[in-house]
This record gives sequence, structure tokens and C-alpha cells, in this order.
Amino acid sequence: MDEILEDGKRTSQSTHVSLSSKDASVCADSPPPKEGASGGAELPYSPFSARTRAAIVAITALSGLVSPLAANMYYPSIIAVRGDLGASQSGVTWTVTAFIIAMAVFPLLWSNLADWVGRKPVYVLSMLVFVCGSIGCALSHSLAALIASRIVQSAGASAVQSAGAGTIADIYPRQQRGTALGIYYLGPLVGPCLGPLVGGYIGQGAGWRWVFWVLTIWGGIMLLLAAFVLPETHRRIVAKKHAIQPVGIPPPLSLKDNNPLRDVATVRYPVVALAMLHFAMIFGAYFTNATAQPLAYERVYGLSQGVSGLCFLPSGAGCVAGSVCGGRVTDILLRRRHRAQEGAGVAAVPAEARLGAMWAGTVAFLCGLIICGWLIDTRQPLAGVLVVQVLIGFGMAFTFQSLGSYLIDVFPTRPARITGVQNFWRSAWAAVIVQLSPTMLGNIGWGWTYTVMFFLTLASLALMQLVVFRGAALRRRFGPHQAA
Repeated sequence: MDEILEDGKRTSQSTHVSLSSKDASVCADSPPPKEGASGGAELPYSPFSARTRAAIVAITALSGLVSPLAANMYYPSIIAVRGDLGASQSGVTWTVTAFIIAMAVFPLLWSNLADWVGRKPVYVLSMLVFVCGSIGCALSHSLAALIASRIVQSAGASAVQSAGAGTIADIYPRQQRGTALGIYYLGPLVGPCLGPLVGGYIGQGAGWRWVFWVLTIWGGIMLLLAAFVLPETHRRIVAKKHAIQPVGIPPPLSLKDNNPLRDVATVRYPVVALAMLHFAMIFGAYFTNATAQPLAYERVYGLSQGVSGLCFLPSGAGCVAGSVCGGRVTDILLRRRHRAQEGAGVAAVPAEARLGAMWAGTVAFLCGLIICGWLIDTRQPLAGVLVVQVLIGFGMAFTFQSLGSYLIDVFPTRPARITGVQNFWRSAWAAVIVQLSPTMLGNIGWGWTYTVMFFLTLASLALMQLVVFRGAALRRRFGPHQAA
């Protein structure tokens, strides 16, 4: 991993970002510093060695598993929870919806705190909250107690969703950030596939409460790693101790600056609004598929709870390939554009350069989605459904990688906060979908439910082409504006 993420001198020399004291959300990369200048190219982007940075990425990715595992390990046990607690189907659904709503809201708070006090304290505090919430879930004997504990659990699990991307931006320069983000996203993206598998067998063999005890143990391990192994990476804090390039270092924040509503309002910028829309539509479609699959495997294909969890592995394999491949592709596109513009005498590379191959990921996702829905609807062999799950996982991860890297390039001094914002909008839409999709499946069937998701995502992809081809012009006119 350290070889993949190794910095080169040429890469470091091309990642200088001008800072604006008025707006921390500057979006441009200024010309590279000259040799021998103050804060020049001879300074490292990060004081950490390649091995240390690789370890940071690994720990962050493992911490990123917490949230999707907490969400998805629980799904196979929903029927058992309903019977044990004597709850209705709609009541049990709220244990999922409450988790998703909390997952949408709390990253906004954590990301602001991470930019204010640093990444490490946020990791430690959030993992402690997660452990407490998981214990509460395991000990719950009423539906109300379980819902409340799920909210606490989600609040703690959600921090890494935004702070993790900030950590990667802290330690890797722009032209290698996509590759590093691709490795980091393995945790958040593979978790939804491993969760049902692990949770299915644990719930089937030891009972649903042990699902939460296992999550408690995992959270405790991540808490210890965050407290005793993970170093502080925030560039403003690190710059006080080490001589590093003055790149992506935000000005000190006051309590007034840490306003989550101000972050959410970044959708006033057209490029951000369109990116958030595409994030939400593709995540909503992916979430519809992920939550519907256990139902299909058990009721349509007659699989047991444990075996149905195995059927999530193809999607997980697709996520791994899509995340790693997407990260490398975005970096390659950025470097190609940089070389082309250097020859033309243009120093700054627009963030939209990362989006050149995004359509390929979304098209792969859409193909897998529509085929999957109609395969299940017409009761086709299970093998076909599993094959298209690879496409769904690959396309979703590839698209997420492209969009996530793009937004961090647009807001280089606020990587954690802009990631928290995209998490808010996509999770808010997922909370709506988790309530609507069971009704849609019951009323219009599998094929047409997936077809609706297909066209919503296709429309958002079409709108994203405005960002791909006209994003730089839109930013110059409507903001966020390029720093002077």
C-alpha cells in the first residue's frame, strides 16, 4: 500500500493551493511554488513517511467499516427482532429509518468539530459514543429503547464518514488523493456487503443481540487504535509542529464558523447542487437494491438467512474493484489534464478533470440495476442476479469515487465538511427511500420499482454532464470562486 500511495517530487510540486481568508471553500489550485521560495516545493506535503501514511489510510478504512457494518449486520435479524420485542413491521422499520436519519445529520456536526479541534479527538469521541450505543442496542428489551440506542449508535458511527475523507486530504497531495481515497472508501463501500453476510450467520447462530455485541467489540478495537496509534493529521495543527507546504491549510475557525447549516447551504452553488443530486439518486437506488435483496433471496429464491448473506459478496467484489479503479482513473485524468495544460502555459487544472470517466461508472450501475430488477421480477435463475450485482457494486463505487474526489478538489480546505454535506443529502434521500421501497415493491413489483430508480439516476447523470463540460464556467459565474 505504501508503494501505491508514495509521493513523487513532481506530484508534490503541482499541488499548491491558494488560501482565501474570507472563504475556506476555495476551489482552485494555484501555480506550483518556485524552487527556493518561502514554503517552496522542497517542503514535503505531509511530514509522515509513506509507511505511516499507509497505516493511517488502513486504520481510517477499518474505522469506516463501523457505519455500514452497524447498518447492514442488523438487516438479516429484523424479523427476529420483531418477534422478540413484539413489534409491528412499521415499528421495526423505524429502527432502520432512525439510524439513517442520524447518519444524515450527525456527520455535519462531527465534520465541523474535526475542522475545529482536529481529527484524532473526533475519532476517539465518536468511537466511544458508538460503543455505548451498541451496548444499548444489545441490552434493549423494548422497541423504544432499541430505536433510541440505534440513534446513539449511528451518531457515533457517522463521524468517520466525513472525517475520514478529511484525513486523506490532510496527508496526500491532490494528484495522488484519488488513489488514496479509493483505498479508504473500501471500508465504507465493502461494509454493506460484508454486513449482511456476517450479521446473517451471527443472528442465525447466536441470536440478534450478539450482532450488537460483535459491533461493540469492533468499535472498542477502533477506539483503541484511534486513541493510541492514529496520529493527528489536521494540516493546520500539523503545520504548527512541522515545516510542510502551505497547501490546503484553512484559517483558524471560530465557533461562528462552525455552523452546519452554513455547510448544508453550499447547495446554492449549481455545481454542488448537481453533484449532491447525483450522489443522492445513485445512493438511493443502491440502498433500494441493498435492502430489497434479503427479501428476494429468502422469499423469491428460498434461501436461508445465513446463505442469503453470502449473496452480497458479488456486490462487495464489485465495490472493491470500482473503488480502487475509480481512484486510479481520477488521478490519471487529473495528471493528463495537467500535462496538457502545462504545455499550453496554463498552471491550474480544473476540478472537473476528475469527472471525465464518471459516466462509465454510472452506466455500469444502471445496466446492473435495471437487469437485476427484471431478473427477480420474472423469477430468472439466481446466478444471473448475482452476476449483475457485481456491476451494481462496481458502478456505484466508481461513481462515488469520482464525485467525492471532485468535491474535495472544489473545497480543498474543507474536505471533511463537504464530505459531511454530501453524506447528509444522500442519507436524507435514503431515509425517504427506505420508507417508500417496501410499498413500491408490494404495489408495482420488482421490475418497475427498479425501473423507477433507473430513470431517477439516469436523469441525475444527464444533469451532471453540465458539471462535466461547463463546471468551471459555472463556478466562475456562481461560485465557489477561484482564490486570488
